[in-house]
Amino acid sequence: MLMGTYVVDADLAMQKKTEVKMLLELANHHATFAVDPVLKTEGVIDLVEEEAMQRFDRRMSENGGYARQQKTYVPGEQGVTNAPIHFVRHYVDFRNWRQDLHLLLQYNGESLVPVSATPGAVRQGGGQLLITVVTERGDRLQMAPKTMIGPSHIMVAYVDEKPFLPILPGHAFPVVSVEEVKF
Repeated sequence: MLMGTYVVDADLAMQKKTEVKMLLELANHHATFAVDPVLKTEGVIDLVEEEAMQRFDRRMSENGGYARQQKTYVPGEQGVTNAPIHFVRHYVDFRNWRQDLHLLLQYNGESLVPVSATPGAVRQGGGQLLITVVTERGDRLQMAPKTMIGPSHIMVAYVDEKPFLPILPGHAFPVVSVEEVKF
């Protein structure tokens, strides 16, 4: 019985991770249409960051019932998770998207905090984005590298979900969305 419950709990966690990833992708896609109209007429694609976050917030609310409170999205009744979604956003502008970038983030139990954003080598096809999340216990979660193909809006989220049953371990997972700014 316990083994079956553990499998159901693990399946629910994987389903939640997939749905949070999809939620972030949809919201981030909407956010990347917030381009500066004056610069765009001059051929420069640059994000209006305040408008981008407003657009992101709107989609998180419409698609998942989440409301932003500083650096956290709190679930509503229709939220995919019971736990809040902690996030860090980072914008790579039109001058820097060809340069590698390593983001180091720390989850401290209450929030996801940026520790460093270290630039690296310049690549013709676009910089490689590496993201590492350090958990409360000191585990380093290295996310799959991404290649930026233009100015990019990056959202990294971390969910620390309670288990289905109190005797089972909790589920915590990071999710990333990298979207090129639209033009």
